[in-house]
Amino acid sequence: MNKETRNEIKENTTQKRRYVSPQLVRYGQVRDLTQGGSGGSAEFFNCAGFADKRRRCNRSDQRAKENIVRIGEHPLGIGLYLFDYKPGFRDQWGHGRQFGVMAQEVEAVMPEAVSIHPDGYRMVDYAMLGVDRATER
Repeated sequence: MNKETRNEIKENTTQKRRYVSPQLVRYGQVRDLTQGGSGGSAEFFNCAGFADKRRRCNRSDQRAKENIVRIGEHPLGIGLYLFDYKPGFRDQWGHGRQFGVMAQEVEAVMPEAVSIHPDGYRMVDYAMLGVDRATER
């Protein structure tokens, strides 16, 4: 082993980060993370474009979310996520940690479950995914 290789290994070894033990964060039940989280004020809309106007959609557009963490996978192959709405959306869509899907992913595999609100943001009919968010509370 030449001197240059030894120095490179030494640099990589000294740059290792110290291990920090992971901590479990309990967010509560799924129903507490949906429909607006702690505020309970998330807005539901009739799903424009669906035959059954009684179905309700939830805003699920990825562009309105931050701190996104994939925590699982739906049987359709789409991700299940924990996220926060960006500050400009929280008062209307919900404060606190949320649980849900990304409309853009749903649109790729089940476009009939996605609707676009007049403001241009996508909404998902969770009932079509097998999740009835309107009655979870």
